[in-house]
Amino acid sequence: MNGALYQEILFYMQKKNLSRTDLALHSEIPISDISRIFNHKQPLNMQKLDAITDALGLPEGHFYSFYVEECFNKNGHLDKRRSEQFLYKCVILGHKKHSDKIISAMLEEKSKTIRNKNLTYIFFIAEKLFKEGRETEALSLYEVFIDNEPNRFTEQVAISYFRQFYILKGAEKVQHALVHVLEYLAYLPFNIRTEATLWIMAVYYRREEWEEVLYYAKKLEQIADSDIRFGSALMYQSYALNRLDGSLKEILHLTDRYSVVNDYFYELAEGNRLYFLLENGQLEHVDDYLKWLEKRDDIYVGLPRVLEAYVNSNRLEDARRLLVRFQDVIEDLAISKEPWIKEKMYMDFKYAHALYLCKSKAFVEGLNELLDIATVANKIRNFERLKKCILVYWGYRQYATVEHEAKFIELLSTGK
Repeated sequence: MNGALYQEILFYMQKKNLSRTDLALHSEIPISDISRIFNHKQPLNMQKLDAITDALGLPEGHFYSFYVEECFNKNGHLDKRRSEQFLYKCVILGHKKHSDKIISAMLEEKSKTIRNKNLTYIFFIAEKLFKEGRETEALSLYEVFIDNEPNRFTEQVAISYFRQFYILKGAEKVQHALVHVLEYLAYLPFNIRTEATLWIMAVYYRREEWEEVLYYAKKLEQIADSDIRFGSALMYQSYALNRLDGSLKEILHLTDRYSVVNDYFYELAEGNRLYFLLENGQLEHVDDYLKWLEKRDDIYVGLPRVLEAYVNSNRLEDARRLLVRFQDVIEDLAISKEPWIKEKMYMDFKYAHALYLCKSKAFVEGLNELLDIATVANKIRNFERLKKCILVYWGYRQYATVEHEAKFIELLSTGK
């Protein structure tokens, strides 16, 4: 144990009036180990340091600022086990100063071989954090690995880029991450490549970039390694073709194909057939579609389409009743923390609601809502939705206020 850490532990032992025997008892560390550690004959690992910290009644991580030196062996190289454990604990406890210090030591290693090993340690700690659901904590380590790994075309670099993309998929920075994951897609191991293809497809779906959705849905169909991914590939192809003016016959054929994958997709296909009929202008099926939705927990997925169908059919009173009846579902959409499902559906709903307000002659509120959706769509690069909002706004522009026009001009000036 280094001198500074030793003196700091002694200080608190004296303050608590604890002997080595007392410390062994309270920390549940054998007295023989305590003696060897204090006599500098045995390294102090993280597990024992945390036990000693707890025995002294101090918060976890209290001694970490003194521990960096313990991460090195007698030859001056980082000890794999102690440095990995220390970095992991610093990251999960939010001790950025200490984690940055040990990372710097890892990267400043003069031996190329050892430095590369250190980078591998950083990658595996990032993977451990990611698989534990600590995605935010893992992100910074993946980025360190990406920035410093000299061999750019390895599985580990490709995995790091995919993890970065996955973690950022709901953020504004996703475009930069998307570019990289597309570049490294071929370098991913097969099982991760299928997952990456699924999420790439989902990002494009969120943006309503339908040609890209179709392209990656077809790729996913070819490499799908499970029923859920195969069924999803066919289903997203049908969604894309619907927006790309594919024939109803082709769309329904895809729907029939995924309906036989399993019971989950069979039920989805039942509702999606009605949805596609609505999308093709057969609005008389809207009530049947709503009946199908009412049996599902994810009713929020189809509510926007029902509302829009009512508006386009001039069934404004039915639209009003729908809004009252499902007010709790709509409110849940507004506060949802599930960006990949409910956030997009909420934007779909707000768009349909804006149409309802404008059709009901509530122009001020309707145009405000429309411009808000357009702003969000522009922010997340959903240019398809942005164009739809602009077209609707243009149709009702005669009712726009000075404030609406100012917001509209600002939107156009920031459009990408």
